[in-house]
Amino acid sequence: MSIDELKKKLREEAEIKAREIIEEARAEADKIIREAEEQWKNNYEEERRKYIVEAEMNANKILSEARIKAKLITSSAKAEVFDKIFREVEQIIVNRVNIDVRESMKRLLDEALTYIDKPMRVIVDPRDVDVIRELLRERNIDNVVIETSNDIIGGLILESIDGRKVDNSYKTRLSRARSVLGSLITRSLWSS
Repeated sequence: MSIDELKKKLREEAEIKAREIIEEARAEADKIIREAEEQWKNNYEEERRKYIVEAEMNANKILSEARIKAKLITSSAKAEVFDKIFREVEQIIVNRVNIDVRESMKRLLDEALTYIDKPMRVIVDPRDVDVIRELLRERNIDNVVIETSNDIIGGLILESIDGRKVDNSYKTRLSRARSVLGSLITRSLWSS
């Protein structure tokens, strides 16, 4: 074999070897690119999931805060309506709108007398002194000190010699009604 033939053969072998190396390099480069793309997709999906989870958490937090705020507003409105109802009732009592004062005082006195048979003092609204005096006289109850108080807005407080007290004032009865009837009024006004 001549030198030219040897050179030619070496060149052909070198070209074949170079093509093999280039093909392997291309295959390796393609593999690296595919892996990089796959890694990017995985990272993208992971980041996307993180953002979605974070967005859902923020949305839930905002929704929860909105629900709490709505409940507070609703609760405040209910309390305001409830208070207004009792303020109006108190004004009706104070102004004695459609109230038979004598009949009311009679019932309250009779109820108090079931607990105190020998009263020593009765406290009434200044407007009710004549009515209570008459009612005590009708029941033959003497020696009872009649005192007045603008604080009780009607009704009476009866006290015995031994210190027992029956508070049948409108103010106290209204306060009791407020606590006893509160849940009933709330249910009736706001049940759906």
